[in-house]
Amino acid sequence: MTAADFTTRPLVADDYAAARRVADDWFGHPVGLTMHRLFFDQLGPYGVWIGRNETMAGLLLGLPSAAEPDLAYVHFHVVDPALRGGGLGARLYRDFGRAMHARGCTRIRALAQPRRVGSVGFHEALGFVGTLHPDYMGPGDDRIVFERALPLDESRA
Repeated sequence: MTAADFTTRPLVADDYAAARRVADDWFGHPVGLTMHRLFFDQLGPYGVWIGRNETMAGLLLGLPSAAEPDLAYVHFHVVDPALRGGGLGARLYRDFGRAMHARGCTRIRALAQPRRVGSVGFHEALGFVGTLHPDYMGPGDDRIVFERALPLDESRA
């Protein structure tokens, strides 16, 4: 099965319950308020759901930045661990990037914890350039801030 065998659509508020049920397992750690119902209610239509036969395989929650109108920001994305490596994460990013580019965004940003080597490698494979920001989320809570130009091309994912 390839990413082309899956359907994408905008997130809707009703996706929250299914996402919440699998979030901690799929992320591999508790996500807490990172995945708050408010995000799905108010920002969901900017995000992307991917699945097959009405079963969610992953999602991306992002938004156009109010502070930097040319920036699309990825709050989080996750794919079912059993389906990773098949291009679903890249497809989420491409579909989100395409929609944001159509809105006038020319660049995309995402964050990763330095110790999350899978996330770091994923973003680098998509052509993102990351810069380490010590204490970005508070004392001792560093982040790599990844950014790249839009649109995302098919050859990098």
